[in-house]
This record gives sequence, C-alpha cells and structure tokens, in this order.
Amino acid sequence: MEVTVNVPDELAAEARARGVAVKVYVEEVLARQAQQPETEAHRKSVGEVIDRILELRKGNTLGGLKVRDLIHEGRKY
Repeated sequence: MEVTVNVPDELAAEARARGVAVKVYVEEVLARQAQQPETEAHRKSVGEVIDRILELRKGNTLGGLKVRDLIHEGRKY
C-alpha cells in the first residue's frame, strides 16, 4: 500500500532544522502521539457519552416487572 501525505511547510522546516528526513520526522511525531495518554478532548467526549447514556435512561421502566421476575424468567430457558 502506498499513502501520499501533504506535509505542512512548518513540519518540513522542523525536520530540516533537526537534520532528519521529513519521512523520518513525521514517523517520530506520529509514534509520539500514539504513545501519549488520552487527551483532554478524549476525556471530554467520554463524559459526553456518559451524559447521553444517563439522558436515554430517563423515563424507561420495566412496565411493572421486578428485576427478580426477569431473572426468574431467564432461568426457565
């Protein structure tokens, strides 16, 4: 597989300043980003998902059934 990437001029300049090929520098940057712990944006999105789940729960009922009844029903099969 071959992938073509358009590298911003600033990134190419950083690579030249470090004295490495652009390809090697981009690989290093991607490797560092892959190893970084989860970002603030990721944590925020997790929080948003939790809020969405809690919102979807509101108003849902078992229609008068008890959890114990559902457990008993599951044991029949």
